[in-house]
Amino acid sequence: MAKKSAKRDPRLAQGKKVLEEWGIQPPAGQASSLDIASLHERIGQNADADLALAAFLGAVQTAESAQFLVSWIEQATDKRLHKEISRALYRLSQKGIQADRPQKGAGKSILTPIEPEGYLSAMDGRGDRLVWIVKSRLGGGLHFLSTLINESEGMRYIEGTEISRKTLRQALQDLSDNRGVTMIEAPWQYCDFLMQEGYERARAQDKKEVESYPAARSFVFTAPAERANVLTQTVPLPDSVDRHAIAADENLLVTSIQLAEEPEMQRWVFDAEQAKPYVEKISSAQESPLVLNQHQQKDRVNDVIKQAVAEVFSGESGQVYARRLEEMALYFAATGRLESAQRALAVSLALQKEGASGSGIPFCEGLVQQSIGLHYTEEKQHQQEESKGSLIMKPSEFAAQAQQAQRQRRV
Repeated sequence: MAKKSAKRDPRLAQGKKVLEEWGIQPPAGQASSLDIASLHERIGQNADADLALAAFLGAVQTAESAQFLVSWIEQATDKRLHKEISRALYRLSQKGIQADRPQKGAGKSILTPIEPEGYLSAMDGRGDRLVWIVKSRLGGGLHFLSTLINESEGMRYIEGTEISRKTLRQALQDLSDNRGVTMIEAPWQYCDFLMQEGYERARAQDKKEVESYPAARSFVFTAPAERANVLTQTVPLPDSVDRHAIAADENLLVTSIQLAEEPEMQRWVFDAEQAKPYVEKISSAQESPLVLNQHQQKDRVNDVIKQAVAEVFSGESGQVYARRLEEMALYFAATGRLESAQRALAVSLALQKEGASGSGIPFCEGLVQQSIGLHYTEEKQHQQEESKGSLIMKPSEFAAQAQQAQRQRRV
């Protein structure tokens, strides 16, 4: 290391002192005996020492020293250090000492396809979720494909436009702040599948509002979409959500009711139409002229709940819920909730088994109880509002009043 350069650069001077403390002396007379390989462990211990070590090796006139510097410069991220290593290599080259440098990869062709990006929201109780695909435009900005897809009904909304990266960030932030909806990054291939599968379902139902999808997609993809097959497409789960390990862990299914604590799952409530037949059965039992005691009423309600669980989570409906839960496993994993991801997949795998009905699965039973209970309470409140001005008395009301009067006479 030249003394003049050390005097001009205080960092080199300080680094030289550190090297001397480590026992690394100027190369005079020791070039042949210096163990260059042992210097690897010193790299990164002290920033000033790194600069001094680079200058030091530039004065060790051996091919090994040059090769050391070449391998080091490929890893150096600090601009000041990178410059010092380059200077050392130049000094060695002036002495006729060259090192083999790795060939740089061929420059990226401007014709190389630009990889799209996929975004996915959580599902709500209806099975709706947002699916986005964006792709950088060669002229700047982004192609933006936005859809709303229902798991059973298919595509419900489509928009294709051009936006800026800033607008994309703002849209993601607005959804989170104003609607409580977080979009996760998902493989674009899966998002493309969801869009195509949703489009095919919608067209099968002759929905005119999605006719623009193929044209909108063509701005993002040059190749036409393959026909989607929901039976063969699997949700791209991360390695942390292992299907075989989860299927073998019975505790995940036993504790699946804890999924109801997740904010996204609290939206998983049956709509009024889905709950209506079960609410009517419970209401019919309670309005019967035959006055039932509390235990009999509870048994009737439990029978209705069991029937609902068996019907909702079996057959085609059960498979729809299985796929929803499998996708929610992807969503929970992407948002750092591994246990919820594992529980969601555990329920999904259980529902995919032949003859599954949801019976005995705490999550399924809890969802049915919560949904029917909510709609039953709303129905009773509505009936009470209507009965305030009505002179008609239902059999259940007459029986209840008669029973109350009989108790009062006994007193």
